[in-house]
Amino acid sequence: MSLRHIALFAAIAGVTTGIYPYFDTQDFIYNIPKVFRISITLDKLLEYYENKPSKDPEWYIAVELARGQMEYVINELDKSVPLKLKENLQNLTRRMDRIRNNTDVGRFVYRSKDYEYVAKALLDNMASVADALEPLTLGTVGTQKPYRFGFEQYVQEARTKMPSRQAADACMMQMLLTVLDGQTDQSDTCELTPECSQQLITGSALAFQQTTRIRAAVLARHFDCLDAMDLPAHIYKLCIQVYKEAKSLEAWDHPAGTRTLFMQQINYCATQGYGEFIKPRWMNKILAWQEGRGCYADERQPFMRLTGFVGPASGAANPDRQEEYKLKKAAESAGGTCNSLSSAMALGSLVVYVRALLESDQAFQYDILE
Repeated sequence: MSLRHIALFAAIAGVTTGIYPYFDTQDFIYNIPKVFRISITLDKLLEYYENKPSKDPEWYIAVELARGQMEYVINELDKSVPLKLKENLQNLTRRMDRIRNNTDVGRFVYRSKDYEYVAKALLDNMASVADALEPLTLGTVGTQKPYRFGFEQYVQEARTKMPSRQAADACMMQMLLTVLDGQTDQSDTCELTPECSQQLITGSALAFQQTTRIRAAVLARHFDCLDAMDLPAHIYKLCIQVYKEAKSLEAWDHPAGTRTLFMQQINYCATQGYGEFIKPRWMNKILAWQEGRGCYADERQPFMRLTGFVGPASGAANPDRQEEYKLKKAAESAGGTCNSLSSAMALGSLVVYVRALLESDQAFQYDILE
């Protein structure tokens, strides 16, 4: 396997170079019941999509990444881990394998030609990736308080930020094109036009616009390109902002359409090693949001339109729904339509929690940082 393939996997998974797991600590013993609970939730989620395959490539990207992380965890399990828990985790990897083996990529639905290239580039490279992951090291981004203003102002602020989803897809494709094409000449340079650099790197963002920028920055860092920037410091600054957003969404009682964003924020920044995203109550929220049938639902499309991440081409939001957002009425999901991206982010964030709980005695120590 080439170093580039390993780098790509580490980039998408967002794994940081770490210290060896603390398997011999007292805290580890009390983490076992939590991992049992997560494994049951993950099994139900994977069972749903094994029986009802998704057409969203993001779901399969998440499955590939979760499969690699879970295999790493299993291989590094301490001998004190109960055999039943190890069997549960192994069964999860078998479900992921079945999902992967039964995937018909010809049925995938892509939102744009640019995104189609991005998704295929990631999936094609992951096909030959080994389970080369580093232990998860937890650090801190520092205490961040929620915004003092309300959800309505947050939505209006987000509309002024960049990039849009269309711009993000185009710029991500541009970056991957230059990197992957550079394999033939051993080049590690990824090039961005000034416009894309402004959109992804030097601009400002909120909501899904911000998590898109984190993904781009993590990929750039692991491709060892955009070397004129201090990308680790850049990612750190982005996750500080994201943590403040996550705390605010929680304070606003997770208004309709924001659950997917919240789980994505945890997934992207916790895998960068920021321990504030590893909280018992946040884990419990994600577990509680699972639909009875196993998937995750979220009315994220109206939220993305209201924040400007997607435009009118995605269809007009129901006026009643928009008014509900303006009034900041939190909507509870009552058997709503399954959402593949929501399910993908739940899968990713819960696997991160499994890794944190089994690899580090630092898990949950930052929960006191409010």
